[in-house]
Amino acid sequence: MNELEIIEKIRSMFEVKNYPLTDDVAYLPNYWAYKVDMLVKSTDVPEGMSGYQLGRKSVAAVLSDLSTKGISAKFMMLSFAFPEGINNEYIIEILKGIKEMTDKYKITLIGGDVNKANDLIVDCIIMGKYRRKVLRSGARVGDQVYVVGNFGLTAIGLDYLINKKKITNEKLKIFALKAVYEPDPQVNFNIDVINSGCATASMDSSDGLAYTLNEIAEQSKVKIVVNNYPMSKEIKKLITLEGRDPLKDALYGGEEYQMVFTIDPRKEYVLRKLAKKHKVKIFNIGSVVEGKGVYLSNGDKVEKKGWVFTF
Repeated sequence: MNELEIIEKIRSMFEVKNYPLTDDVAYLPNYWAYKVDMLVKSTDVPEGMSGYQLGRKSVAAVLSDLSTKGISAKFMMLSFAFPEGINNEYIIEILKGIKEMTDKYKITLIGGDVNKANDLIVDCIIMGKYRRKVLRSGARVGDQVYVVGNFGLTAIGLDYLINKKKITNEKLKIFALKAVYEPDPQVNFNIDVINSGCATASMDSSDGLAYTLNEIAEQSKVKIVVNNYPMSKEIKKLITLEGRDPLKDALYGGEEYQMVFTIDPRKEYVLRKLAKKHKVKIFNIGSVVEGKGVYLSNGDKVEKKGWVFTF
């Protein structure tokens, strides 16, 4: 089975009314919400990533999901599994990376566990408070589709690190490796957007933009039409000059840890004010219409492909 099939099995066995297992976070009474994410070195850490960057990423992954739902992180629990013979300095670097993120977002560590395994594992649970629920299922016909930040860079960076695909342009190489090694979810902006009331549906993009758009379309029972590139003109030009397809890299990359969301077009002015306030790049990439699935404006179907583990 792959991970999605396993998740469906888990849902069929454990899901109970009022606590659906279909969204990015778990909502609990009194406006508390929880998120857990596991980082495994052999599958989640590309060549060249430092211990410090690994620590940052383990927290950033959880904060991306939480902030995409407007949740302000408050408390954290951490579990570690370390392989025999791991360098002590490497462990300290991981802890420093985690500490940078907890200090930046004022998160208090309240417990955890340490164990031994054949791989390095960091399991991070973060709890936070929310004001309003924005689910994957809230997109409505007429909404506009937005993303935060440039997409496509992680696809290039991972292709370089995993498949040894050369990057001839040094500027693009710097951008791509930074995107992979130092994911930077726009936490405060995301929370403000959700709390402003302009977003109708939202989801973290770490499994890939194509997968994310399809998930929103499916759960909202609508069709999404992509008619614009989710990147700046500069990034698009650099990727094109590299002989790659910018849209393909953007759709089927993954690991961006950014927010994908739909908004009521009557409230776009609110979104633009918040983007200016936080100095965040946003891109309007499409619209929500009647129907089902995700398509490009030329009629080509955007397949539901993304980061899915097979066992």
